[in-house]
Amino acid sequence: MSSITTFLKNNEQDFLFEKATAETRSNSVFQTEILVGGVEIIENFSGEWTSLCEEGASNEPFLRPEWFSAFVKNFESEILLLTVRFGGKLRAVLPLVHKKEMLHGVPVRKLQAVFNLQTQRFDLIHGADESERREIIQAIWKEIKKQKDWQVLEFRLVKKDSWFNDLLELAKSENYKTGVWEMDSAPFIALPQGDDKEKLTEEFSKGLKRHFRQELRRRLKRLKEIGKVEFVTTREYLPELMQKYFDLEARSWKGRGGTAASCDKRAEKLHEDFARAVADKNALSIYELKLDGETIAMSINIKYAEKTVFWKTSFDENYSRYSPGNLLIQHFLNDCIRNGSTELDMLSPATDYKKVWATGEREHAAFYVFQRGFIGIMLWHWKFNVISYLRKFKKS
Repeated sequence: MSSITTFLKNNEQDFLFEKATAETRSNSVFQTEILVGGVEIIENFSGEWTSLCEEGASNEPFLRPEWFSAFVKNFESEILLLTVRFGGKLRAVLPLVHKKEMLHGVPVRKLQAVFNLQTQRFDLIHGADESERREIIQAIWKEIKKQKDWQVLEFRLVKKDSWFNDLLELAKSENYKTGVWEMDSAPFIALPQGDDKEKLTEEFSKGLKRHFRQELRRRLKRLKEIGKVEFVTTREYLPELMQKYFDLEARSWKGRGGTAASCDKRAEKLHEDFARAVADKNALSIYELKLDGETIAMSINIKYAEKTVFWKTSFDENYSRYSPGNLLIQHFLNDCIRNGSTELDMLSPATDYKKVWATGEREHAAFYVFQRGFIGIMLWHWKFNVISYLRKFKKS
């Protein structure tokens, strides 16, 4: 058989295969279902949900079933899980809840993300196959439109490149008012890769600004002059260790400002439940900086796949002159490089102590759809014209 004949035959086979695949998809339906309930509806298909996350696109701590189980157990009595399946296989999950809340002082009925101030990030949970994107968004939007009694659809603290952009475009094409509201970014550190881990940690340290690197060395030296310095790592859930973190955080500015986890017993229990679930996945690591046996800084980190997430941190302000938080970050960053992490996601807010380490920042936004009609139009004008103008005026 000539090379030309072989080429034509192979291309004909490829064409027939692609045509058959397209026909299969066109004859199949992306099926949606709304599950209503509490923790049980999450746990009933947590295995499928986990597999969906582990495809890669949604493999983040705050998108996995263990986070939503802990959250719903402590903050919600009833949620709606919008699921999308293709050929019986789970392809997307969107956790929603009905709320009566304020929109900048105006009472509204929201259909919103399962989310509160304890949530570090939200997004549509979906697979890695980009070819499914259009059908999934269309299926979700069709189901959302069926839901009654909402004036505003709201998803907060979402990565700006989310598939929700497509949902807003679809809603806009049907004459719904939509908007994207800028939110605080999340610094991250891209970590070096290679076989020689010790060389990588050395090179990473050299890559820091010279003054900052020298300052860290000086402060560690001064700390060692007043006592024995230890870095301790625990890779399991221990109730007494979590309590130690809560106590340390409560003595900090977070405690004084009312944002420490221990200021709200539900938030404290959420942290305990989630940390325990993460530890069960062998993904939890708790770091301590100790001075003469006393913990003066702590960090709770989560590692799924190749990324590490900087979840919670606090330090004893009596030792602030020694920068215990930064000394601890430097220590566990070296561990991140050694364990093959490609990135340390420091989450929001984008505080100065995070930015000094960061190699980039991930943009976040809130996504809004307003119900059609007079009230929806007025609410859109209120947020995206009036409130937006007042905020810009205040900053000027």
